[in-house]
Amino acid sequence: MANSLSKPAAHPTAAVLAIGGMSLVLSMAVQIMGFTTRLDGAVASWVSKIGLEGQPRDLPPMWAWAWTVVLVFGLAAAMLASRRDWRRAVLWISVLVLTLGWVPVLALAAYRPAITVPLVALIWCGLWTMIYAKRHQEPGGEPHSAD
Repeated sequence: MANSLSKPAAHPTAAVLAIGGMSLVLSMAVQIMGFTTRLDGAVASWVSKIGLEGQPRDLPPMWAWAWTVVLVFGLAAAMLASRRDWRRAVLWISVLVLTLGWVPVLALAAYRPAITVPLVALIWCGLWTMIYAKRHQEPGGEPHSAD
């Protein structure tokens, strides 16, 4: 009880913008440095061994970035609006699994999956949102009982 009252007040809007923005900048830097091609290439070679017919097309870059922007800011906002660490962890894991679910869907649609950019951004976003939420007051600002 005293621990949650001694934490500073949360500023969720600023935190969502800062964490989301930093996540996007990190993903952009990883892509510019060329680190995304290695993991995306490994996933593409794994998908090609499945034996789907046809020649896969490149995924338009804006699709991956649009997905990333929406999910990064949405994940940060949802995690900061949730009480309890386990709920935040469930949100984080759900978004990561949803993003990994892109691989078979894109393969069936004859696209090479490009998931490194969203994964890097979502891992970074979830990690720093959990840290921020741990160090600031939870939504509601009142001590809570175990639920």
